[in-house]
Amino acid sequence: MKLYYGNIPKDWLHYEAEIGTAVHQAGVPAPEVFGQVEAEGRSGLVYERIAGPSLLAMMLRDMDKAEHYSTLLARLHADIHRCRASRLPRQKDRMAMFVRQSASFLGDRVEPVLAELERLPDGESVCHGDLHPDNVLQAGGRLTVIDWMDANSGDPLCDVARTSMMFLSPFVSMPPLSIPPDTGQRLNEAYLSEYCRLTGAESTAIDRWRLPVAAARLREQIPGEREWLLAYIDRRLQASI
Repeated sequence: MKLYYGNIPKDWLHYEAEIGTAVHQAGVPAPEVFGQVEAEGRSGLVYERIAGPSLLAMMLRDMDKAEHYSTLLARLHADIHRCRASRLPRQKDRMAMFVRQSASFLGDRVEPVLAELERLPDGESVCHGDLHPDNVLQAGGRLTVIDWMDANSGDPLCDVARTSMMFLSPFVSMPPLSIPPDTGQRLNEAYLSEYCRLTGAESTAIDRWRLPVAAARLREQIPGEREWLLAYIDRRLQASI
């Protein structure tokens, strides 16, 4: 059961229930949503219980197997992207909204980023929107993906670019994770290599999505990321002139 605090609008709860139901019915390995509930004076959702460690916890417990877990993440991601769900938001609409919400950091970079986003392909794949090892639980010999609030329908390579950039983020090397940058790089390479092997995706096509993904991520204000993201965005925009 997931209970919300009183300041969370009921519309948010309804939206999460709709998204969770849509992805589960699409065949995605996601917890089933059983319904809404009132408990302890708070509103909430009743989910299928998934009792098991996260992929991140497994990585941190045995870093010698971390690259193997990255390949498992890639296989899971490829499986998700084979699914379709008509009731999900359009990916490029959400990305454009997130880029505009990052305007206080981006300044006059907003319009060039949006122009590049518009040139990128559409798609119909189920995309998680925030897939990383802490959003994957292992239980009963299978992997289940949680936290679907950012789910959308679109180009799977946008989803891949975001996951890849999270492996490379300076935040990963900070406490409490404290994963060395070279290890993050290896995990990223293992993830991308397996995903491309399974799907036939090309790294250049994934790289095209990194600019809008970086710009959209600024709004989240992840510790240690702002200067890193802005420097990357500036390099990409300069290269496109």
